[in-house]
Amino acid sequence: MIQGAIFDLDGLLVDTQKIYQIGMKEIGKKYEIAMTDSLAKEYTGASPDHIAKEIELKFSVDGVAYINDVLEYVAKQELNDLSLKPGVKEMLTYLQSFKIPMAVASGSPRALIDRNLKLVDIDAYFSVIVSTQEVEHGKPAADVFLEAAHRLQVEPKHCLVFEDAINGVKAGIRGGFPTIMIPDIVQPDAVLKESTFGVFDTLDQAMVKIKSMMG
Repeated sequence: MIQGAIFDLDGLLVDTQKIYQIGMKEIGKKYEIAMTDSLAKEYTGASPDHIAKEIELKFSVDGVAYINDVLEYVAKQELNDLSLKPGVKEMLTYLQSFKIPMAVASGSPRALIDRNLKLVDIDAYFSVIVSTQEVEHGKPAADVFLEAAHRLQVEPKHCLVFEDAINGVKAGIRGGFPTIMIPDIVQPDAVLKESTFGVFDTLDQAMVKIKSMMG
């Protein structure tokens, strides 16, 4: 039985992953990092702290400074290029009609989450917002989803997680959540796909399955 729903933000609700991909490569030039398309995709959906540590290990540069510069680049670009992904308002409105409490759990800084939700006019749907800045471990660890579920007062097994990225899907599964993937930048492999609650091209398609569950 669905008692709650948690949504990732970037690449799932708003079409921003493409901006992150470009930003990671552009800022990489400043730090003399060979940030390829494939490597940038590996970091999709991971928390800033996780990426910073990986960058330090791989390239021996200041990973925190690098990721902060990426976030600054993204924040500026999003002001000019921010749009909802297909089916977002339809899904949120549908769940709201059943009084399902909803949360956003994102790797982005809290101020950026709040700003972007307001920019696309969906902030009123969410009673809980959690940034990985507020938990010990970011995605692919489950901390941010577990904290969101705790604040929603819903057990993970009764709380859907919606994600677009492999690191986020892994986090949802590790937390014991039925996890729905709407791939954006990277498609899941067969093993990961089997572990999800479902993989769909859009939230519209996912809503068909959810309606069959809600009756």
